[in-house]
Amino acid sequence: MNSKFHITVIFTILLLFAFIETHAQENSFRNSDSGFNQWYIEGNVGFNRPYNYFTQGYHTATPDFFVGEFGVRYMINEFFGIKASVLYDRFTEHDNSLGTFATNQYGLGFQGVANIGRILKFEEWTNTFNLLANFGMGFGFLNYENIAGNDWMGNSIGGLTLQAKVSPRVTLSGNFSGMNIFGQNFAFDGQSVNHGNLPVIFRGSIGVSVSLGNNSRSLHADYYVRTPYEETMYDNLDSRLTEVESKLETADSEHEELNKRVDDLSMDVDNLHDEVNTLRVIDVNTIIADLINDGYFNIYFDFDSDSFGKIAATTINALKTYMNNNPEVTLELAGYADERGPADYNQRLSQRRADVIAKALVRLGIDESRLIPVGKGEDLSIDSSDREVYQQARRVTISIRL
Repeated sequence: MNSKFHITVIFTILLLFAFIETHAQENSFRNSDSGFNQWYIEGNVGFNRPYNYFTQGYHTATPDFFVGEFGVRYMINEFFGIKASVLYDRFTEHDNSLGTFATNQYGLGFQGVANIGRILKFEEWTNTFNLLANFGMGFGFLNYENIAGNDWMGNSIGGLTLQAKVSPRVTLSGNFSGMNIFGQNFAFDGQSVNHGNLPVIFRGSIGVSVSLGNNSRSLHADYYVRTPYEETMYDNLDSRLTEVESKLETADSEHEELNKRVDDLSMDVDNLHDEVNTLRVIDVNTIIADLINDGYFNIYFDFDSDSFGKIAATTINALKTYMNNNPEVTLELAGYADERGPADYNQRLSQRRADVIAKALVRLGIDESRLIPVGKGEDLSIDSSDREVYQQARRVTISIRL
């Protein structure tokens, strides 16, 4: 094996490490906003079995060792991602092969990744196991120890990975994949020339993946599940605000001067808001207060978590604006937990949830004396026979005190 190849492989691995470190740091804030970690480093080792092109009388063991892979993966969202990896395979003769040989395959692979577990809703029956599918292209070369030179080729690869979560960051995996090679000139044993066969390699491996980012308690992208409340919160609030705007437009249209402006200039809703802002500020504050007390500003949490994500951050910013506009207002922040787990632990968890929202508002400039964080413990009003409604219990409710 020549020294130039060693330098190429080492340089490629160093580039991958630099790429991981740089992008993990740049995306740490974005990862926190998304609610899950999106970057992974992954490594696998295992066995292979090449088919379709050997010199007559030459063949490998079944299975043949060794397979190695190191890569970096980025999940665009909890369903789809991309992956780049360094690949290694070694092929050696079986005991009853006609002659001895040793062949090394090195390559780079670029693949798309689909989170089959999230697409098929594995979370409805397991929080431990998951399934990924991958498919893509790559290139590399075969290095035959019995002949000089390298045999460059391209490949397509696809496979499935079964995952088993062992911690919020670490996942064990078992992968089975198939690789089609095109452009290979010599047989795997290096004894003869390839006359048109399409070589295939089946690979099996076990390994580990580690997620990178700031979300140490919340799940990474492979296991992240959006709750129904996260998916509908914006829609519900938007619907309510649209209803409020409609009522304001109706009230404004009764104003003779404004009605004349609408008829003459065909104002859109945004311009209308600007011109009548002073007429409705009291109504808007009252409406926002109603929304808060009616639960539209509730903040929901994942199971056993006191961390909040991007949606909750938007709600907290809205609360900050409301309190700045109404300096006489005090907010009670009531934390709750669902009934799973010890009652004393859930009491402390509910208090932490209330405290973390209070601290976020203080960081935004709200006086701590205007906030009353209270841990209410378990919310026993929730129907425990339906596990999906437990999300309603894991929350902080906001109420206004004057």
